[in-house]
Amino acid sequence: MLTTMWRDLLGHKGRVVLTLIAIALGVTATVGSWVVSDSIAATLAGQETRKDVGVSVQSPGKEATLTTADRDRLAAMPGVTRAEGLIVGRAGLVGRDGKFVRTTTVLDRAGTNWSDGRRFTLESGRVPAGPGQVALNKPDADQAGLTVGDTIRVLLAGGRTDNARVTALYTYNRLGPETTQDSDGASDAVPVITYDSRTAEQLLGKRFHRVELTTATGASAETVKEAVRKAIPTDYHVETGSALAEAAVAQSDAEAQELRMTMLPFAAVALLVGGFVIANTFALLVSRRTRQFALLRAVGARKRQVRSAVIAEAAVLGLVGGTVGTAAGVALGPSMISVMRPGGEVDFTVSPVAVLLGYGVALSVTVLAAYSSARRAAAVPPVAALRTDAVVPRETKRLRVLLGCGVVIAGVGMVIATADPSSSNTARIVGLVGAVLGVAGMILLAPFLAAAILRPAARLLGARSRPAVRLGLRNAAGDPRRTAGTATAITVGLALVCSFATLSASFSALIASTIRANVPTTTTVLQSAAGGQSSLTPAEAARVRALPGVSQVAGSRDVLAGLTYEGGRTERRISAIEPAGLKGVLTPDITAGSADLTQGVVISRNQADMLGLGLNDQVTLRLDARTSVTRAVVGIYDATELQASIFLNVADAPESLRRQITTLYATGPVPETARASIAAAFRDRPDVLVGSRETLVQQGVEQQSLAFTLMYAMFGVALLIAVSGVVNTLVLSVMERTREIGVLRAVGASRLLIRRTIRAESIVISLFGALLGVVVGVPAGAVMQHAMFGQRLWDFSIPAGIIALALAGIAVAAVLAAMWPARRAARTDMLAAIACE
Repeated sequence: MLTTMWRDLLGHKGRVVLTLIAIALGVTATVGSWVVSDSIAATLAGQETRKDVGVSVQSPGKEATLTTADRDRLAAMPGVTRAEGLIVGRAGLVGRDGKFVRTTTVLDRAGTNWSDGRRFTLESGRVPAGPGQVALNKPDADQAGLTVGDTIRVLLAGGRTDNARVTALYTYNRLGPETTQDSDGASDAVPVITYDSRTAEQLLGKRFHRVELTTATGASAETVKEAVRKAIPTDYHVETGSALAEAAVAQSDAEAQELRMTMLPFAAVALLVGGFVIANTFALLVSRRTRQFALLRAVGARKRQVRSAVIAEAAVLGLVGGTVGTAAGVALGPSMISVMRPGGEVDFTVSPVAVLLGYGVALSVTVLAAYSSARRAAAVPPVAALRTDAVVPRETKRLRVLLGCGVVIAGVGMVIATADPSSSNTARIVGLVGAVLGVAGMILLAPFLAAAILRPAARLLGARSRPAVRLGLRNAAGDPRRTAGTATAITVGLALVCSFATLSASFSALIASTIRANVPTTTTVLQSAAGGQSSLTPAEAARVRALPGVSQVAGSRDVLAGLTYEGGRTERRISAIEPAGLKGVLTPDITAGSADLTQGVVISRNQADMLGLGLNDQVTLRLDARTSVTRAVVGIYDATELQASIFLNVADAPESLRRQITTLYATGPVPETARASIAAAFRDRPDVLVGSRETLVQQGVEQQSLAFTLMYAMFGVALLIAVSGVVNTLVLSVMERTREIGVLRAVGASRLLIRRTIRAESIVISLFGALLGVVVGVPAGAVMQHAMFGQRLWDFSIPAGIIALALAGIAVAAVLAAMWPARRAARTDMLAAIACE
């Protein structure tokens, strides 16, 4: 039996190649994702962490508080041979073109003092030894095009500047977990600019962010840690160097795992689509070989033998496809890394797990996809050898339609039941599950919909269209099960594109409308050019207040804070701002209560709904390691998740937070005059961006759009796999209709007509799947935006541009997919086709 199947497999090389392509593409996406995450994880884990520090003592919060006296007192403790103070301060780098150089490290932690030992590795040049000399982090210097000997401009706190010559380039060896923010926790940021210690004291400040203790030979770091802990206040971060090194490794592992969790869902989508393609391919193969299976049954083959043979065939194809896909995934790894980490040095790594995953995925998906076809093949009765066509039992069709209708009704019911914008998080999750059920139900109904749509279309357009279109429609409508099976892969891919595009468009519209409602056109906006978590300082605020034509100035200080309320604990982004700021430079749309921050906090409507908070409810905000405040909710306003969800009086914030202004808002009696005055004042400050309300809108839209770019790229891989399924179906369909094509040629059909017919059939199948994907994807996106943003179900935006582009792309892909099958059909030998059985 297996010998017969093996010979049949080798006898149809075209069929084998098409099936292998479907398998290999899905495996390529999975293995490529794993290789990328493995490589980045290995690079992170391989980064050198310092072993020369016994105990680290770090200031609490974001302000440097350790003094020279603290350092000397720690150095005199038993078991300590050396104590070195680390200065960390604000420093921004200006490139040769006069523009600000954006780095990953937040501005307030970008400057430091040079240290001996293993903190820095000197790559070139010599250590800075006095004023006018500076060393740069080599990756940042390379990005800015700076080398040893160049003269640079450094932007310091308070609007000060320093011109210095680059004397060295270095790489940094961190101690403990890395941070790109001005963090409260024990962490280490990669400094961009480094001075000698004396110059650093003059330019960055005299207090230390951290003091590193070197322990004596034979002394226990744990013992020294306990002694230090008793000698300083409890809110300081005290930890051994070995514990910080372990925390750094744990951080690297967590980042790698997060990367895997980000990429593997997209690979799973590719595999899902590939599974549809493989299942449809095997279904067509079984249908085509019905007489072969019947003959095998007639000569004594048992059902189990037929089923095992088909599964063995699938396993062989899975093994070969897994080999091809794994090799392709490994080969594409470097390219994927260069896209995800441009300019970064990543050690390319291929682990045994990635290879095993490729084979495991290929075998499992292929065998599972082929299992139902194997059962169908085993169920073929010997009498079927007398038939030339395959018939799907009517009971199977009816059961699928009933099941599909039931699932769709259940999904729609769940969505409607949770449609209230003020629904809880649990209800929103139920709504999302309902959307998934609705999509699954529509996929189950695909054969019924194909028959219900294409057959009337064939009758309606049959007499009015060209012969090729008429024949193509008839072929697609003649076997709705085959058409639906092929189109479903496209449906899944395009449904994901449309749902996330709807979510993105809705979010963009929500961001724009909310910002325009909360920020007047008369307000001028100032932000740090460094982006990310970098901020402005009180010096910039004071400078704006002193400008002629400026009458109102307020600064929002955004931070992620711990939130305790009656229903539990969570974290939310809050904004500490002057109370007058909500009544002039900002005009939040207050839907309940008032905007009086002197009486309490103002919270966004969607956050209040999710947390079950109302007016006068008490909330406790933990703003840093030392500061917690409890206030009542006095107002509720409209906002998006992109903005801070809670406004707090800046007077309640700690001093460290008051110094970090995320966004500065200003206006005056004549707004145009105020804006011109501000722009002129900061013309020589490339680290400060001066804009308007529309600047915030553009930033918000671009920020969220960028997050969806990777999704569209990965969904594009899924659509590529789906298009390969169209090729599969058309080729197998041509093989199946060899006699029919031969008869058409015999009665006068030209080769051009045959090619156009196959092309029309490809377009019909692909557009049916694409339109079904749009029909289920847009409503699914509407449910997603309702669940994620707390908006009404019908408050969504249709991404018309993306939908039109996707449909046009599918149509072009359908034409390309039909080229090979169409040429094969056109070359059919008339006499041989008519004679075949």
